[in-house]
Amino acid sequence: MFDAFISHSSKDKEKIVLELVQKLEKNNIDVWLDANEILAGDTILDAVEKGVATALCTILIITPAFFESFWTPVEIGLAIGKNNNHKLIPVLCNVSVEDIAQRFPMLLSLKYIKLDPDNIDLCVDELCSNIIQIKKKYEKDFPEISFHKAVKKFHSCDTPTANTISILLSEYEQIVEINVRTAVLHASQIAITIINDLFMRLPIKGNSVDTTIGKLDLIKVSSIGLTENVYEHLKLLSTPALDTNMSLLTNDLDRRKLAEMSMTAILEWYSKYLLHNKIIPQDRFEIVWPDDLSYEDFITMYEIDCLVLREDLIAPPSITYAWYQYNNYTHIAVRSTETNRIVGYFTVLPVTDQLYEDIQSGYFKDNDLNTDNLRKYDVPDFYKLYIACVCIHPDYQNTSAFRKLYNALLQMMMDLAVEREIYITNIITEASTLQGEKFCKILGLNCMLNTEIETKIYGATLLPPSWQLRSSFGSKLMKYYKEKYEELKDLF
Repeated sequence: MFDAFISHSSKDKEKIVLELVQKLEKNNIDVWLDANEILAGDTILDAVEKGVATALCTILIITPAFFESFWTPVEIGLAIGKNNNHKLIPVLCNVSVEDIAQRFPMLLSLKYIKLDPDNIDLCVDELCSNIIQIKKKYEKDFPEISFHKAVKKFHSCDTPTANTISILLSEYEQIVEINVRTAVLHASQIAITIINDLFMRLPIKGNSVDTTIGKLDLIKVSSIGLTENVYEHLKLLSTPALDTNMSLLTNDLDRRKLAEMSMTAILEWYSKYLLHNKIIPQDRFEIVWPDDLSYEDFITMYEIDCLVLREDLIAPPSITYAWYQYNNYTHIAVRSTETNRIVGYFTVLPVTDQLYEDIQSGYFKDNDLNTDNLRKYDVPDFYKLYIACVCIHPDYQNTSAFRKLYNALLQMMMDLAVEREIYITNIITEASTLQGEKFCKILGLNCMLNTEIETKIYGATLLPPSWQLRSSFGSKLMKYYKEKYEELKDLF
C-alpha cells in the first residue's frame, strides 16, 4: 500500500516533481511515481490503474502542463472512480482556480494546496500533515490485521494448513486493493481451511458430515474450545450465503471491514489453539520483521549496544532510527516471548559504492553514516550490503536467538531477490569484539583486513557466489544466487 500516487505532467518532472517526491520520502511518505514503478515492457494503463488502486490518496500536481497531458485526466478518472475513501489532493502551481473551473470543474469542491517552485518545503509540510491524517484514518478503519506479520507467522508454523493460510493471506493482501469481492472469497477459503483442519482433529470417528456448516456445528459442541464469537465469524465467512450477506452491505469498504474483522478473530483464536495443543511448539523467541519496529525498540537496541560494543562505535537511536525511516529493511530484531523485549538485532544497510569502499578501507565509523550514504530498495538492481551491527544481549548469547536472526536475514534476502529482483552482490561487516568475530565466522564471512582501530573487516560476495553458508536455508539461498549468476554473469 502506497501513501500517495503522484499525478503530473512529464514536463514538470525535472523542475518540480522529483524534488517534491524526494522531500516527501524523507518525511517517510511512501510515494507511487511512474519513473520508479513502471518498467520497460509494462502496460502503462494497467500500471497506473494498479498504482491508483494501491494508494491512500492521489496528489494532483496541477500546472499549465498538467492540462496538456494525455494521462492526467485518466488518472483523475481512476482516482474519482476508486471509492469514497480515496482522497484527491489538488496542488496548484502557476494556475488559478478559474483555470481549474474551465478544465476540471469536478475538482472545485476540493480543498487545494499552493506550491511555490522556489519554496517547495511549505507545500511538503502541508502535504505531509494531510497524508498523516489520511494514514491515521486508514489505520483506524483497518487496524485488525498486520498481513506481513500474519503471513510470516503462519508460514513459520510449517503445517499444511498453516502454509495454505499463509498463501491465501498473501494473495488476499494483493487482491483486496483491486477487487474486494474476490478478496472476500479468499477470506472465506481461509475460514473453510481452518474448519476442515479442526474437524479432522476431533476425537469423533466414522461420522459422515460433509457440509462445512455441519462440520462447524460439530466443532462447536466438542471439547476443542471454540468460542461463540469465533464460531459466528467462521459461520459468516464459510456459509454458502456469504455473497448474499456481503451484498446487503452498501459498499466495498464495509464488506472489507467485516471480512477483516472476522479473519482477525479467527486467526487469533486458531494460532492460540495450535500453540495450546502443541501442534506447533512455543518458541522462546520471535522475529520482529523490518516493518514492525517502533522507536522504543531502537532505544532497547541502543541499550544492548552499550552492554556489548565499544563506546566509540555505537550510533545513537536518533541516527539508527533515521536509517530505518529511510529504508525499513535496515533492521531485523528478535524478541523474547517471555519478556516481550528485543534481545538482539541485525542492522543491514544497503550502501553506496563509495561508502562500501570506505568501510573496506577500515576508516569508517557508523555514527558518521547518514541517509545520503544509504540506498533504498526502490528499483530492481544490484546492491552492496553493510552488516553494521550484529548484537545479542549478553544474557541471550548462548541461546537460539542468533540462529533465529541468521535465518531471518537469509529469508529477507531471498524474498527481496525472488519477489523484487533486488540482488546483493557484496556483504561487508566490521567486528570490534571477540563475540563479533565469532558471529562473523558463523555467518560464513571471511576476514579481509585488520584495521588501525583494532577491528576486523569481514566480507563475502554473492555475485559471483563465494559466501559459505552452513544452514539448509543458506544452501537454498546460494543455489538460487548461483543460478542467477549463470543467467547474469555477462554483467560481472
